[in-house]
Amino acid sequence: MAAHVEAALDLARGARWDAIVMSGDVSQRARLHEFREARALLDQFAACAPLLVVPGNHDTAWWHAPFGWGEADALHARYREYISDELEPALHLPGLSIVGLNSSLGMLPPALTWYPRDWRVKGGLTAAQIEAARHKLSRAAPDSLRIAVVHHNVVKGRLSSRWGLARPQRQLDALASLDVDVICSGHDHEERLELVTRATGQFVASTANTLSNRMRGHRPSAVTVIEASGSEVVLRAWPYDATARAFAPGPLMLSAARRRRGATGAPNSTPPRR
Repeated sequence: MAAHVEAALDLARGARWDAIVMSGDVSQRARLHEFREARALLDQFAACAPLLVVPGNHDTAWWHAPFGWGEADALHARYREYISDELEPALHLPGLSIVGLNSSLGMLPPALTWYPRDWRVKGGLTAAQIEAARHKLSRAAPDSLRIAVVHHNVVKGRLSSRWGLARPQRQLDALASLDVDVICSGHDHEERLELVTRATGQFVASTANTLSNRMRGHRPSAVTVIEASGSEVVLRAWPYDATARAFAPGPLMLSAARRRRGATGAPNSTPPRR
């Protein structure tokens, strides 16, 4: 919705942010005019802070390679042209490292399940993608807050009762094995914060709501703000206030200890935020 997008821009312009993350679906049907409009909007956010974007399933032209047959390189041709040639970008900033993973694989095998309802909607990740993200994260300073970004929700939605990724339990183990404090996602149209603990590791799952008019459960849209000190990360959903026409801190909040690493840096004087 236009008012919500404008409010998000006002929030971006109104404070000093270390980085801004968008977890995909910058278009509705991967149309040319949608990507052009999205590019103009993303440029406004990028003027406020370093910006990291990953593609969503709506940005993916799945019809070019149904069930893996066809031109897989064409799935993100328009996204590459207008949004970013890098489908799995990385940002390494003072006190903060963010890596993106492209879970929006259309109807390629890693995203498929036996259920037709999942086709074109579910996401997937490969072992090679996990290892590439691990390598990028290895460049981060020991005291950096480490964040991974994937479009599809990595935890099951409460309202939708749906997982975003195919083979979700396997993917949770793989993602938890990454040396990250937070994994940001979207897709499910419901803001969500959850501490995920697996045998392979632990992270905070942050699912952002949508800025479109497709909010689930008639709730307002919301953004998520992440702040960190040397030992703790605090996440809070900021829902849209229609009266104030602005995003404001809401009751949904989660605080968690950061993962311990070989060396511990001092608390950041300017907290990394999303």
